[in-house]
Amino acid sequence: MKKLIYIPLLAALLITLNGCKKLLDIKPVNSMTPVTINDYESVLLGGYPRSDFFFKTELMTDNAYANLNSGQTPDRTSEPWFVWASSMLLDGVQQDPYWGNLYKSIFYANTVLDNFEKRSVGPEEKDLFEKVKGEAYALRAFSYFYLVNFYAEPYGTEHLQAPGVPMPLTAVDINATTGNNVREPLDKVWKQILSDLNTASSLLAGKQNSSRFRFNYNTVQLLKARVALFMGDNQTATEAASSVMSASKLTDLNSLQAYLDDKGNTYAFSGNFGFIDTDYNKEILFFMGGKANFNLFYYSRAVFKPTTELLDLTKRYGHLTDYRQFIFESFAIPNTSEGVMTGPTMYNMYAKQEKDSYYIGLKASEAYVIRAEAYVRMGKNSEAVIDLNTLLKSRIKNTQFVPLKTADFTNESLLKRVLEERRIETAFDVGLRWLDLRRLGKPEIVHSYKNGVLYTLKKNDPRYLMQIPPSEYNNSPGMPLNPR
Repeated sequence: MKKLIYIPLLAALLITLNGCKKLLDIKPVNSMTPVTINDYESVLLGGYPRSDFFFKTELMTDNAYANLNSGQTPDRTSEPWFVWASSMLLDGVQQDPYWGNLYKSIFYANTVLDNFEKRSVGPEEKDLFEKVKGEAYALRAFSYFYLVNFYAEPYGTEHLQAPGVPMPLTAVDINATTGNNVREPLDKVWKQILSDLNTASSLLAGKQNSSRFRFNYNTVQLLKARVALFMGDNQTATEAASSVMSASKLTDLNSLQAYLDDKGNTYAFSGNFGFIDTDYNKEILFFMGGKANFNLFYYSRAVFKPTTELLDLTKRYGHLTDYRQFIFESFAIPNTSEGVMTGPTMYNMYAKQEKDSYYIGLKASEAYVIRAEAYVRMGKNSEAVIDLNTLLKSRIKNTQFVPLKTADFTNESLLKRVLEERRIETAFDVGLRWLDLRRLGKPEIVHSYKNGVLYTLKKNDPRYLMQIPPSEYNNSPGMPLNPR
């Protein structure tokens, strides 16, 4: 298929060559035309997502509610998400930044891969060459994973031939006005994601980790476990998750107790200190670009807040026995004016002032809930309970922790418990709750909004798929849109 530049931002990178053909004139951070492997490494670093491409999807989930007593005015760009509008774009807006940011990352990855396909390297460059190439494959897989999970049906045998997303695998002959792009079948997109991750794993194996803002072997394994779980390949999910769990340990949150005792529970996480600034930070394996301390939920009187349902999941052992309660608890005094405006919940993961925080992309605990879920689905309940107990022991006060017993669960109730722990662990992380709701049967969700009006996302509602943006279907009029 012909390829397309998906957002105006990239137009500045185009030059005209030989008539209507346009090729990217990419320059790395030193503003020189890329020549060396180091130059192309700089190109790739420019392709990592540097802005939020996922966070407003949280507004569509059962993790978010609107506190209209906050005294604040809802952001009009957020409202379409919270009420599940037919399109999340405001009237007259043609470009979808979520779509555009992800295809930008794919474009940069493809640019590096195109060059490296023709390049031969000596022994002294082999390590860096393989590392940058592996990262490019990982970045492309990561981007297609989100595109296909936002704009297409969830993976399933009944959807394998359903429309996926356009899937350019090269940056060659990119033309800003070319139309007639096609949505590749869902099955083809998912197979490409797996292929890219397997190639990335091979290339990154044994390579030194450079930064938690870049992919490495361990984070590729975690992404592979996530993809396998979504595809129902539970064996691969357990194997990849096991690899991550061997390399990345959980933080025992009991280490926070001295700090909490010193600060007092109410004021433990405020101002310039967030939950992520504790030892919990050691669990984060990959950070996303974008200032997370300016997220939709961060302010005490923000309109949109975590639901009490999410908070209550952290209280099953009692008040202040699960350290994760501090992530969502506002400690506002009920029946006071301040308490009403603040509401019962806050999102205390990130600092709220001055100190820059970045979004969580991948973290060690996800491997534990992935493997536990996969084990239950494979009928290995005892193994799943072991993983749950390992996780909970690191989250619950030592004096309150009581190990779970396999005999106390049916298959159904154990899966429910695993998914509840997954919900707590991954709340507000890279849009995972929205993706989970899609893969777990597209349940009905109800949001109460202005003047108490109820908005309903019905079970299996077509709005569980985000709409293809106007900028795309205007250039490709034959492209099928998602139903509404």
